Amino acid sequence: MKITQIECLPLSLPRKMHGEKARPSNILMVKIHTDEGITGIGDAGGVNQEAVIMLIKSWESMLIGANPLDKGQIYAQLAGRTIGSTWGLSYPAAVTTIDFALWDLVGKAFKVPVYQLLGGKAVEKLRYSYFITSETAPTAKDRAKEAAEAVAGGVTSIGMKAEGFGGGAHSVEKDIENVAEVKKVIGNSAEISYDANAAFDFYSSLKLGRALDQLGLYKFEQPNPAWDIDGLVALRAQLKTPICAHESTVLIPGLMEVIKRKAADILGTKLASAGGITAGVQWAAIAKASALGMYCGAMNGPWEAAAQAHWLCSEAEFGKQAQAVFFPVTMYGKFDTTRSVDVDIIKNPMKYKDGYFWPPEGPGVGLELNEKAMPKYITKGKSIVTIGDKKPAAARAR
Repeated sequence: MKITQIECLPLSLPRKMHGEKARPSNILMVKIHTDEGITGIGDAGGVNQEAVIMLIKSWESMLIGANPLDKGQIYAQLAGRTIGSTWGLSYPAAVTTIDFALWDLVGKAFKVPVYQLLGGKAVEKLRYSYFITSETAPTAKDRAKEAAEAVAGGVTSIGMKAEGFGGGAHSVEKDIENVAEVKKVIGNSAEISYDANAAFDFYSSLKLGRALDQLGLYKFEQPNPAWDIDGLVALRAQLKTPICAHESTVLIPGLMEVIKRKAADILGTKLASAGGITAGVQWAAIAKASALGMYCGAMNGPWEAAAQAHWLCSEAEFGKQAQAVFFPVTMYGKFDTTRSVDVDIIKNPMKYKDGYFWPPEGPGVGLELNEKAMPKYITKGKSIVTIGDKKPAAARAR
């Protein structure tokens, strides 16, 4: 089997949960075609579409003509050039996009779900954490209202982003007010975590952390900059709320440093930033050996969510806490996607219900693209870019 063509499709997907004014998720979907008529699909969530296309174009000689079953060797070449490179552009999400599509393709080639390629299901269903930001809920009352709606929809884990995430100024005082209001409204009906996205200096983190200790949160996620592992160590020693290292532990070198320094109680990554499932397998093996909590974030793509679900369900440790893989809920605008949905890009919507999500069944990552609906989701002013064989895939299949 050989790769003959790669299509790069810039798509803008709605976030119906947050209304018509919510910014769409601009993803770059890839379709990897082969001479045997098997196609793999992947996306790494919201990305700079032009940057990902540029990088994939630069990899044409490595990808076109390659055997997709050699995905490990392909990954090694791409990752060596693009993840943490000291001499060129470092954009792991571009590698992830190809990696996800290759796993999907290989699963289809062997007619099995990706989770079986990973050793089988260790977890039947996974709990998700629903995140609230100032972009969609600008006031403390708004955040409490959105949290209450999520709980009513079956959600059992609420994540709160720092004030100013997505625009505006950071404010420790406002953050404390936001969390306190949400806690007052939902009480103990759902756990609450707070994610600073590496936005604060040590003293601001300590001030905020002491307030969170009084509110009974289950996780304080990446308060300090990724490089400030000393700060995480000091915070962990002084706070009751468990510290989650995320930006510090996305890539394996940072993960190992945090583990060695005992800088966190929970270790986090997201495959879009780590480099895909291939990197995630290595990450999970190291994290599991540390006997710490294991957590995964996401970057708002539907094929990304499906790929991560397959990876997450293959490790029992990921079933022990909520994972921030919730984009399909916001895209469809429903906490229960087993009911009818009106975003038609996928024929078989990924299943979310009662605060849980399931890896899609079927070969590969299990999602089926609705080709007829896809054109209306092409990002305004952009078009599909084809790399390799310029003949349409349908013509080659004949």
